[in-house]
Amino acid sequence: MRATRARGFTLIELLVVIAIIAILIALLLPAVQQAREAARRTQCKNNLKQISLALHNYHDTYNTFPPGQVYCKGSGVACNGSRPTWSYGWTWTTFLLPYIDQAPLFNRFNTSLNLYDPINVDLIKTPNPAYQCASDASRRPTVSPSGTTDPRVLATSNYCANGGSFANSFNSPNDVSVNTAVGFSSWVNGVLGRDSKINLRDITDGTSNTLAVGEVTHYNFTWDPTLYGHWDVPSGTACCSLIAMRHGNQKLNPPPTASQVVRREGFHSFHEGGAQFAICDGSVRFISENIQDTNRQRDATTQADQFDTANGGANYGLYQRLFSRADGMVIGEF
Repeated sequence: MRATRARGFTLIELLVVIAIIAILIALLLPAVQQAREAARRTQCKNNLKQISLALHNYHDTYNTFPPGQVYCKGSGVACNGSRPTWSYGWTWTTFLLPYIDQAPLFNRFNTSLNLYDPINVDLIKTPNPAYQCASDASRRPTVSPSGTTDPRVLATSNYCANGGSFANSFNSPNDVSVNTAVGFSSWVNGVLGRDSKINLRDITDGTSNTLAVGEVTHYNFTWDPTLYGHWDVPSGTACCSLIAMRHGNQKLNPPPTASQVVRREGFHSFHEGGAQFAICDGSVRFISENIQDTNRQRDATTQADQFDTANGGANYGLYQRLFSRADGMVIGEF
């Protein structure tokens, strides 16, 4: 019998095969991307679980959560609106290092000195995956202090603490320029703030109803989260507390066109539909960007009734309530 020679593809057949392959790739690519994002989201959730556990272990040791930022010079020492009276700006992420298996690094820091003191300056560049969300491609590995080009750069983070429900709710109780304001004690209502020493018993709204730490993406500006603290170069003192703590009076996941104030004060992520938060009870929750929210400010017109109790809290919404540890308002499903 005569052997049959294999016939090659015609040009049309080859084009059909290429088209089929292209269709298969187009169909599979979204699934692959979704699987990768699911893995990144899970890792981010695990980071927040680790941070939450570290917060509670710190609390077990010191009977208080760490300060959001060391702001006034010395423990319990008063400061005012003048930078020379401020401290060095170390943040809560530094103080949690021993509780996330980073005790050797923490022991090399000297937090009684500037972040850029020769003892600390190389250490503050040290990255830590536990504070990074892989979904945020916008995060730079390091940034310069105060938006400068200073070479003493700081490692970055993707997580900020609950600094309260109003702008500047993270103010220091030792800051004499603000601590006599009307309603100060209810205005400064977060879990981690400047020079804060919040105990679990201070969270009277309930630990399952109060946020602790949430996700923040980067916008390439001064307030992008940094890992160990932040400082002002000319004065060498604390700066830019929004790199460590955020508020609840700005919308979650604002649009890219949102104002700088909205982006620098609020929480946001690249996870579809919302962001993940560690709750004060130790759990981690994904909160929808469609959660009912308000942008009530604490100012001269609202300070006498900051939580709008006269109207049943109508202008002080669910998302904003989750940032106050003691507003006494009802929390619904979220």
